[in-house]
Amino acid sequence: MADQAGTAQGQQLMLALFFFVATGAALIGLTLVDPRTIPPITGTCALILTAAALAAAVLH
Repeated sequence: MADQAGTAQGQQLMLALFFFVATGAALIGLTLVDPRTIPPITGTCALILTAAALAAAVLH
């Protein structure tokens, strides 16, 4: 049982890392296309991450 829990944590960590890298790559790509859109997009990302962290804290 403990091995399955460790595997699940590893998978969650890899998924979180994937989303972090994908977000960074998307922002870099957006910067190359149109730098003026970065402040509104990063503000929206911050709001979404804050809401997700709050939801995770409440559910945990």
